[in-house]
Order: sequence, then structure tokens, then C-alpha cells
Amino acid sequence: MTVSGPDYRQTWLWRQAFLNPRSDSSTDEQEFFKTQYLSIRERAAHLVSRIAVDLPGMTVHDISHLDALWDTASSVAEGAVNVNPAEAFVLGASILLHDAAMSLAAYPGGFPEIQTTIAWKDAVARMMLAAEESGVGEFDASSPPEAIVRQIVPDVLRRLHAERAEILAEQSWQSSDGQQVFLIEDSDLRQFYGPTIGQIAHSHWWSVHRLEEELSEDLGALANRTKNLVDRVKLACLLRVADALHLDSRRAPRFLRTITNPSGVSALHWAFQERLARPHIELDAIVFTTGQPFARDEAEAWWLACDTLNAVDRELRDVDLLLQSRGREVLKARRVKGAGSPEILARTVKTRGWRPVDARLQVSDVPRIVENLGGSKLYGNDPTVALRELIQNAADAVQARRKFQRRSSSWGEVVVSLPQRGENFWLVVEDTGIGMSEQVLTGPLLDFGTSFWRSPMAMEEFPGLMASGMHAIGRFGIGFFSVFMLGPVVRVYSRRCDKGQETGRLLEFRNGTSSRPILSPAERDDAPIDGGTRIEVMLKTDPFQPGGLLSTGPYSKSSIPLSVLVGAVAPNLDVSLATREGDETAPVIHPGDWLKITDADLVRRIDPFADRSDIESRKTERALMRPIVGSDGTIFGRAFIHPSKYSYRADGGWVTIAGLRATRIYNVQGILLGEAVTAARDAAQPLVSKEALAAWASDQALLISELVLDEVHQARSAEVVLECGGEIGTLKIVKWGSDWLNISEFEGKLRSVEELIISFRGDFDYDEDRDGVHPKEFREDFTQNAEVAIVLGHDGGILRTSNLAWPSALTGQPKWSDSNVAALVRTLISRAWGEDLSEDEEERIAGTVGYTEIMRDMTIYRPAAAVSFGV
Repeated sequence: MTVSGPDYRQTWLWRQAFLNPRSDSSTDEQEFFKTQYLSIRERAAHLVSRIAVDLPGMTVHDISHLDALWDTASSVAEGAVNVNPAEAFVLGASILLHDAAMSLAAYPGGFPEIQTTIAWKDAVARMMLAAEESGVGEFDASSPPEAIVRQIVPDVLRRLHAERAEILAEQSWQSSDGQQVFLIEDSDLRQFYGPTIGQIAHSHWWSVHRLEEELSEDLGALANRTKNLVDRVKLACLLRVADALHLDSRRAPRFLRTITNPSGVSALHWAFQERLARPHIELDAIVFTTGQPFARDEAEAWWLACDTLNAVDRELRDVDLLLQSRGREVLKARRVKGAGSPEILARTVKTRGWRPVDARLQVSDVPRIVENLGGSKLYGNDPTVALRELIQNAADAVQARRKFQRRSSSWGEVVVSLPQRGENFWLVVEDTGIGMSEQVLTGPLLDFGTSFWRSPMAMEEFPGLMASGMHAIGRFGIGFFSVFMLGPVVRVYSRRCDKGQETGRLLEFRNGTSSRPILSPAERDDAPIDGGTRIEVMLKTDPFQPGGLLSTGPYSKSSIPLSVLVGAVAPNLDVSLATREGDETAPVIHPGDWLKITDADLVRRIDPFADRSDIESRKTERALMRPIVGSDGTIFGRAFIHPSKYSYRADGGWVTIAGLRATRIYNVQGILLGEAVTAARDAAQPLVSKEALAAWASDQALLISELVLDEVHQARSAEVVLECGGEIGTLKIVKWGSDWLNISEFEGKLRSVEELIISFRGDFDYDEDRDGVHPKEFREDFTQNAEVAIVLGHDGGILRTSNLAWPSALTGQPKWSDSNVAALVRTLISRAWGEDLSEDEEERIAGTVGYTEIMRDMTIYRPAAAVSFGV
């Protein structure tokens, strides 16, 4: 739909370039370039008419929008900028093409061609990741559902359109009769001016700094047609400013909005643009005004207008600085009136019934927020958490470089060191990863709560990275800030792996987050040699002192080697991890080695504070270590059942997230692979499937029965096996008198008695109110009644948080009033004696201490036959 407006042929730029007499051009030259532009315009009009079909929610992008840019460009150029006929042709053609690729029609191969682009593959990968994380479910990347395609196509077209505009001037379409059709019919013009037209069209999405870098040299004159040069920077500035300024009602006709009915943010764009009048200039300012004020229920649209005009203001100021630095012509308008002040802007972009006070949510004390949410308040007082987060960031960077440069799955390294410089120790974590550009160092890295890997900038900086299968460990964008737990002086050296040594940068924090970081070029010897990142933090606490990084506890004076700590923090990292002392580098972790090292070495790695002699003495238990494998060969962990000593303190292995320890577990020693439940990664859920867990637990039961002689250990292990959904086999479960019995032995004994006295609360403890003996006598001399059976009250759970009890949440085990073994024993009793058995609670003799009887309340079972005969 074409919207009428001021005729572009009456604009100052058009008349000055093509109609008014000029000293540098002949009338024939003017007529030639004008005619050629009109020829391109006729074809481009058909092309841009398709934008509304493929991006139906967008404001007007048809030929009326392109014509209007002659008007907006003229408003800032009139009397200030000279544009010769060749420049006007190039500018006009660039205007026609700058948005033309926001349609499938710009791709001769249509939708299938779009599907071959890196942007499409990245967008699909991003949608798949979002679907996976939200629990919606996966889909086939090669054939996404129609609903997904409808979401992706507009996003990809917007993302590609500026880059695609660069080739449209030279691109051909094939007609039905096999002829090649071009936007620029004249082959000489197409070959000479086509690349420049494409660059300028593309440049409207570049930074102003990039304009100066790539377009600084003028294009010479086309022989036999003109003697005029083309100032490419000037034209690029005119295009971007003209496009930014075209925000008035010509782009959002009221009736068109009614019949297209845009929604969401698009609706807000229409709502504010349909109110704006054609802007005009006062002194050096562009002024936007409205006819109809914004009512209270239209406040959101007003604020979007405010934000948009602030962006236009920044554009004008950046362009003005660039043009002034070149010492050539500058534009008439350098700013937007009212930008930066909602109250002043409301004098021209009016409101009714409300006043726009900039009272939006904001963070006035950034250091405090970072300290609370990115430091000890989130992670606790464990300094090793900051080391974990630094290793995680480094591992993400290495994984990204592997994908980006198609390197092997074992390539790359993270090196950790603790050099002493003067009186201070520094923690240094360096990687050979993908590195950060200046834009990332000063953008996503410092954007608290934003993960670079999940941001649009990641797709812009590294096209194809997401589509290659890059799945970052970092998801929340807060891990870097944990470094300030260790000290306020932090240095970040980084260089992108695909850029030269001169692009290395240093971002320096001299006083934590309370002062602004300083960005500077990295000295040649300081920048990572082969690309990557090095983070250095001056430790506020001596690492060897109590509470320090290597200390074994907050009050302990003993410490562990750095290599031991690093291995414990990242026990199964998929990136090589090493420590450096002086010039010597020692390997700590190699990808996949956690599945190959000895059982003892794995236990030592995950539990650096454990007593070495204790580890050596538990050789029998370590022989139980087995991988946890799914039916399709997927590995979910490597571990063995090791019943915890205490129900209130996790003392087993770890759930790890992408190779980094996250949550300590009960009853199991080893590693379970998991996924994060919280931003702090202090809660994780194991990934193992129900079937794989049950099979592993059943295998553990067989091994424990065969290798472990300790019957109490067997009974506690039985509880863990049942909790995992496994079969306990011949594990001991009931202590009857002095004998421990397995399932078949217990059933056999039931057949030989007519009364069962049993306690489901485990071993008998001293009771001060009931036992007439000294506690020491009870501990040393208590003898259990030979007629009494007990079931241990061990908790077989592996992971417990405020929101998760695992593995019961996975296996769906019933919530018994007592333990799983107790429930099994009750079932065995019913199976042996029938459902009509009697069950009573009575006080009976639990045992003796010397000649003193110890009485306890216990459960008494009798078979139905015994009850009927009065037994």
C-alpha cells in the first residue's frame, strides 16, 4: 500500500542534484543519473511491496517510505551539504535497497535459500535451546513446526536484511524465459557503482565508527559519464540520519493499522508514529511534534517514542562528530529537541491527563546489587565458588572456539596459577578460548544478569556459533561478578582469536564495582598470544591462611595444593585444565579422564579434604565404582553406593554441571552429571534416567552383597537401592537378635515363629527417663533380645533441597511413613502371614544391660491362625 506525501522530486536534494543548474555537471549528466535512478526505483518498488507480506506487523516499508527519505535527508542537508548527480544516484539507490531485503523476494532461491543461511541455523538453534530450557519440548531442526517457522522468518529477515542489501545492486533474478533481470539495468553503472551502493545500503546497521573505517576513501569518477567523486561517508551519514528521522505518520497510516491490526511492540510503534508530525528544524535541533496528545492509557507508546527519539539524538550526535572530524560538510541538525528529558520532550510530543516523569525502575546502587546478587549473598562465603565461575567462563570460551574454528573436541586449555607479586597473591585464570571484542568487554560482560551466549550479540559477533551446537554452561550472566568475592582489584585481558595482536584490550577494576572500570589497549606482552582471555584478581586474603582459597576450612591453618583444589572444583570438565607455578605447567584434568582414572584417584579428586588414609582403607568400597549408563550408551555418571554417616550433612560425591561441581550428595560417592536448578548453581538435578538409575542400583546391590561383609553397611545400602528403584537381591535388611537376614532368610524365619517383635526405628539408643543404667554401661554392655527384630531407619535419599527430593522425584517411589526397607518388611510379613494378621504396639524387653531389662515400645505381629487360637 502506497501512502501519499511530499513528492520526492520536489525535495531540496532532488532539485539540487538533478534539476538546478550546476557548475560541476552538465544537464545531460543530471538527466542521465536521474533517469537511471527512476529505472531502479520502478523495480525496487515491486521488491519492497513484498515486505508487508513477509513482515506483516512492521510499519510502512514500501516505496512511500523510501521516497520520504529524500524529504528527511533534505531537511538536514539543505544549504549545508552539496550532493552531485552521481552522489544523488548512489544515495537514491542505497535508499531503495537498504530495507529491500526484508522480504523473501530479495532471495532468488526463496525460502529454501533462507534456510541455508547461517542466520537461519542460528535462529533455529536458539529456538531449540529456548524450547528445551522451558520444557516445551524438542523439534526437528531440519523441519521446524509451522508455528516456529512463522516466528523465525521475520527475525532472520531482519537480521540478514542489511547484509543482504550489500549484494542486491549486483544480484540477478531469473525470469520465466530464462533471462537475467537486474535492479540496475545499465551494466556499466552496475559494475562501477553497485559495490558502493551495496556498502552504503548495508552501512545503516553499522556503528558510526565503522563508517569511518570502511568508507573513508572517496569513490572516483565513472569515466565518460562524470568527473564527480562520490563521498561515501557523507552519503552513508545522510542515509542513516534520514532513515532514523522518518518516524512520522507517513509510516503508520491509521487505516492501514486498523486493517493489519499489529500486536505487541509493533502495535506500540504504530501507536506513536501515527501521532507524530513531519519533523522540522529549529536552529541545530530536529523537532518532533504531535497533533493528538497521548492519553494515560497510551503512556507505554509515549515512552517508546521517547526511547526512540533518544536513539535518534545519539545517531545525530555521533554523525556530527564524525563529519566534523573529517573537516568537510556537516549536517544542519545535530540533535533532537527534548531528547534526554521526558519533561521537555512532552512540550512537543504532548500528553494529556498525565505527566511523563522518568520514574522507571532503576538501580541506583549498582555495587550493592552486584555484591548482594553476584557475590557472597548468592554464593555464600566459599571462595572456591568464584574460582569455579572463572573456570566455567573460560571453559565456555574454549568450547566456543572449538565450534567456531572447527577444532577437535579435546583442543584448548584453561590454566590456573597463584603468583605472588610483592606482598600480594594473585589468582590468574587464562584460557585459549574465543576471546572478547571491545564491544563484548564493555557490553555483555558488564551487563549484570545477561548471558552473552544467549544474547543477539553472540550471533552478530560469531555467526554460525549457535547453529554449530554451542551450549554454554553460563546461563544467567552473573558468574563473572563473583570474582569480587576474592578481591576488588581485577584485570581482564582479552583478544578475539580471529583478530590481530593489536586488538587486545585490558579492562581494569581498581576498586571493585564501586568505581568505573578502565578500558585500554593491552600491552603486546600482556595480551593472550593466541587469542583468549586472562583474568587476574588480587586476593584480599592470603590463600594459605584460614578462610583463604587453599585453606581446608575457615578456622584451619592447613591448606591443599592448587592443583588439588582445581581438580575438585572441576572434576570432569570437558576442557583440559592445568596449573602453573613459575614457568612450569602441570596438567590436572583432561577431557573424559574421569571415566578412565582409577577409582581411588577419582575419589581423591572429588573430595580433596578427605583423610588420605581413610581413602586407602576403603579399597573394598571403591571396587564398587561403576559408570551409570543408559540403554543407548549415554553416560550419566560414575559412582558407587556409600551410605552416609549423618542424615544432616551431605558427605558423598557431587552432582556436576558441565564438569563443574554443584551439589554435594548423600549415600553415593562419585560423580552424577546434572543440570542447574538455581542461578548460583548450588542446586542441581541429576540427568540420569529412571531406567539407568534402577539398573545401576540393582548392580550395586549384587556387588555389595558379594564384596562388603559389614551387614549394617548392607542394610543401609539396601535402603539406597530401593530409593533408586533397584532390586536389593540378597542384601541384609533385618537384624533378628544377633543375626542379620536377607529377604529369603527373613521369610524363612517368619515361617518358624508365631509372633514377631520388631522395631522399625533402628538400633536402640539410651533413654535417660526409662533406663536405670549409666549411659556408658548402655553403650558398652547392651545386648539385644534374641526374639526382637529391628529395621534400620536410614534415609536412602541422594539429594535433598527445599524444592527437590531425589531420586524419589524421578522414580516415583511411594511416600512411606517410614523407610523403604521398613515398607518392604511389612510387605514380606503380610505375604508370609496373610492380610488378616494382627498388628499391635506393646512395651517389650528390647534387651539387657547386665541384669537390667531395657524396655521399649515395639510393634507386635501375629498370624491370623495364632490369634484365633489365643496364642
